[in-house]
Amino acid sequence: MALDVYTLFICELYVLGFLSIIMIFAWSGAQYDRVLGFTTMAIIAMMVSVWLGSLRNHGLLFLPVAIGNTLVMLAYGMWLNAFRVFAGFRPGISWLFGALLWALLCCFPSFYCSIPKRIMVSCLLCISYTVALIIMLVRSRACLQITFWPAQLLLCFHLVFHLSRMCFDSGSSAHNAMGHSPFSSYVILESTLFVIGLTFTILAMVNERTQIRYKQASLRDPLTSVWNRRALFAQAGLAEKKSMQKQLPLVAMVFDLDHFKSINDRYGHNQGDRVLLDFCRVVEKVLPAECTFSRLGGEEFAALFVGDVEKVRSLCEEIRLLAMVSRPDNIEYTVSIGIAAGNTHSFSSLMMMADKALYEAKAGGRNRIEIKTTAPQSATLVNLNL
Repeated sequence: MALDVYTLFICELYVLGFLSIIMIFAWSGAQYDRVLGFTTMAIIAMMVSVWLGSLRNHGLLFLPVAIGNTLVMLAYGMWLNAFRVFAGFRPGISWLFGALLWALLCCFPSFYCSIPKRIMVSCLLCISYTVALIIMLVRSRACLQITFWPAQLLLCFHLVFHLSRMCFDSGSSAHNAMGHSPFSSYVILESTLFVIGLTFTILAMVNERTQIRYKQASLRDPLTSVWNRRALFAQAGLAEKKSMQKQLPLVAMVFDLDHFKSINDRYGHNQGDRVLLDFCRVVEKVLPAECTFSRLGGEEFAALFVGDVEKVRSLCEEIRLLAMVSRPDNIEYTVSIGIAAGNTHSFSSLMMMADKALYEAKAGGRNRIEIKTTAPQSATLVNLNL
């Protein structure tokens, strides 16, 4: 079935206009998110470029060939900016390269009057921008769990299309006509589908990033930014499986800052918060990355670890000593620590045991570590007086 290029052209113009309206509202609704802002400008640039393309049939070549294609390259540059911002980078100036190169080449008649050369350069620039978009997408992989592969598939298809066009489009259309090349209808159709797909993919990417941020925020303590109780117990299930698979003990640690209420009463709550932040800094400096550390509430913290109990005891001792000498704003504080470890217990039961060990550390004079370890058939209490 033959595709009517003029019908496709009108449809593309209509689609781009409609997408522009959608993106303007989406941009403002997202509190002027820069990713959506760059995407909106890209679609508007593409829409103006398509409109300028209609002037070919009126004998005007400069506007569609020079200005229109320059706007296409600016649109690719805007999409590159959108992906760069999404990946956490600054826009930079690389997005201008394609537009400046096209404008410069149009100053030479040998290029301006040669359709095959224009097609070749256009394809090379589109391929370059698409590769850059793929690279930026890969760098954003950490915050894309669902939309990563659809976005990759879309960009790879676009890349393959322009590689094919570069090989098979001879550009044999009449110099002043629009769409007489056998490849023209496919170019318009693919570009329309690509813009639609990329626009909604970017919307989905921004939405997924927002959801991940909200989820991360719900798992973080607002004051200290460490994990909260919900995050700790969410990780506990994975830790229990890891403990069973590797036949290593699961270790629960509970930390409680000694006489914290007196610190608040004496120095004020702002300074009390300062002590909490300092303690979190000390702990995160000592505990390994695979250890989940969280704030349970108030001055009480907890952590889980899968591994050697003696290693955990050594780490907790280092934390206890560093807390003693830290003295944020010349405020002295100490910490009592309860540790429980076992191969057959759930994390919830280990937390209860660690709480008991913490209570005994408090009762024994504070600024101490108490350890409870359990064997498969029995439980043993180890007191560490410090």
